Amino acid sequence: MRHKNDHRKLGLPSDQRRALLTNLARQFVRVGYVHTTHGRAKELQRVVEKLITTAKNDSLHARREARKILVGHSRSSARPTKALAGKTDLEKLQILQERSLINGEDLVKHLFDHVAPLYAKRNGGYTRLTRTGTRRGDGADTAVLELVRD
Repeated sequence: MRHKNDHRKLGLPSDQRRALLTNLARQFVRVGYVHTTHGRAKELQRVVEKLITTAKNDSLHARREARKILVGHSRSSARPTKALAGKTDLEKLQILQERSLINGEDLVKHLFDHVAPLYAKRNGGYTRLTRTGTRRGDGADTAVLELVRD
């Protein structure tokens, strides 16, 4: 029986599972769809639906909550570090932009500015999960999770 089992473990320890779902969520927000195994897609669907619902309420708290999921922490990484010491302004800007792309800070902005406004009048059901057969290598059931376009 599955009583009080809240989420799928996906055969991974909790830190690896969290990292997997974070990377899948980043990919989903960046592109608009993800092709993965069916179990991972179902678990990702829960995360993304909550993320879009949070993003519809465009507030500082909502942005911090989204950053926790997409970046891994709620603190902005805009503090000067040792990597910026002694660099020119152009080099500093380039380092910060690269770090932004790596950490997913740009994804939070993209989520709030482009994705969430599409679903402002929709009460849930922002994603569609479609089975796509089995994977050739190990026979795992695969699926595509994509944003629903009206």
